[in-house]
Amino acid sequence: MDKAANDNRVTELISILSTTLANIDGEYEFELARIRVTAEPNLRAMIVDTVRQRHVERRAPYVRQIAELRKRTSQG
Repeated sequence: MDKAANDNRVTELISILSTTLANIDGEYEFELARIRVTAEPNLRAMIVDTVRQRHVERRAPYVRQIAELRKRTSQG
């Protein structure tokens, strides 16, 4: 595969991964809004912390993969 085709494929993968991250972030914001409305006030902070931690964990592999792909294209 030539460099231009490879770069196009990497750009496409980054776009797909970025869309996935945007979806994860949207779900997170929706979940936070739901918690603010429905959670018991005395439990809200603990629930938000748990949801935030899960959000960070869900995003991490995608962020790492995007960084690796960008690194690969900048080295080429």
